[in-house]
Amino acid sequence: MGLIQEEFTPRNSYETALEEVLKVIEVPREYKLKEVRCGTQNESAVWIFRYVKSDGNHLLGGEHYSFTVEQKTLKLLGLTWMDQRFVSDQRLPSQERTKDVAKLFLESVQPGLFERLDNHWIRPHDEQIGINGRKLVITGMKFKCYMAEDDTWAWVIVGPDENIITFEQGIKWENGRITEKWLHDSWVLELGISESITVL
Repeated sequence: MGLIQEEFTPRNSYETALEEVLKVIEVPREYKLKEVRCGTQNESAVWIFRYVKSDGNHLLGGEHYSFTVEQKTLKLLGLTWMDQRFVSDQRLPSQERTKDVAKLFLESVQPGLFERLDNHWIRPHDEQIGINGRKLVITGMKFKCYMAEDDTWAWVIVGPDENIITFEQGIKWENGRITEKWLHDSWVLELGISESITVL
């Protein structure tokens, strides 16, 4: 499920996708590219890029900055930043501020996307990461939206410092999520997938 079984395409094919996406997002400078994975999402071929801290935990479930890119269109489908910096007692942004930050982000990565979304709710959202054997909870404000034109969901999770923790779009939902979860380490671990292009 979700994995392309054929041989990986040449490195320069994913470098083009990477170059395009890095024009609209900025990877935190303490992270470096660790691997590139080839898969499918909603039956479309995608690249999955994973960055890790140079001195950090490289295991699945740990800190990482990752994103998915549709191979054909080079569209950013999602990104996530799992980092212990978001484990804090800092006050989360208000609902109005969350909407403003989400709008600015969406307009920067895909102009016109924000206007096509119907916001359903804004509220706190938790994710879990593992650091040195400890389970930590990171929290942000989730701006969850529905896109009627293709019957999918999208969301942006804004951190306490107004950095983007997660963005996903094109999520299909039928009695639960049916779109692949490449940015979720727990899902990748369940699949037991090891195929990837190791960059370093």
